[in-house]
Amino acid sequence: MRNEVLKMLLCRTSKVREKLIQEHDIKPIAHVRLLNGQKRQSCTKEVLTGSYYCFSYRAKNSDITGTFLCGTYAAEDFLELIHHPKLKVFDPLVSENVGTRTSNGTNRDGGFNDTWHPTAKQLFNAINLIVICWGQVPGGVLQKIKNEIEKNKNREPLPRQIKAINTIISRDRKDRTLQQMLDDLRKNNNKIRDFHFNLLNESLVSSGIEKSYFE
Repeated sequence: MRNEVLKMLLCRTSKVREKLIQEHDIKPIAHVRLLNGQKRQSCTKEVLTGSYYCFSYRAKNSDITGTFLCGTYAAEDFLELIHHPKLKVFDPLVSENVGTRTSNGTNRDGGFNDTWHPTAKQLFNAINLIVICWGQVPGGVLQKIKNEIEKNKNREPLPRQIKAINTIISRDRKDRTLQQMLDDLRKNNNKIRDFHFNLLNESLVSSGIEKSYFE
């Protein structure tokens, strides 16, 4: 049954995308950059280039869920159909100008950085990096936590949210930490910026979790 649903999620035309919206609850998880050495296929069957979106879906007449990828053209059509704003692209090769302000005191990147709680920002980065490293990701829990921390980005994440993402990372097929996954990507992308997860590790220790899969 799951394979049948995945076959249905071939979204080459707008008409097909409209039908999928009628039959599934479809939500965006992340908008990320494709890195050197990565190959991803869109739900349109095209090979992805540049940036791409990861969506989750849940069939309205069953409990079948999953995730799929698509390029920005198809993604923006989905977003318009579900009345959802576009997501800012997460690019691990670009350093963010945290706290940089214009002469009128507003943040140059629309307030994306200076309003973030530092622990929330580390968790947000970790979630986007999971999408980049894995391509297809567990959609439900990861998407829910990402939505929650984005809505409360100036607050410290709950310990259960950090523990849940740590558990997701622990399911890596090669048993790697997130930093080890990034090290693998750096073999073909030496400009990947440094990411730190020390605040997430401290939260895990406070919660009695001995093993961190962040680094």
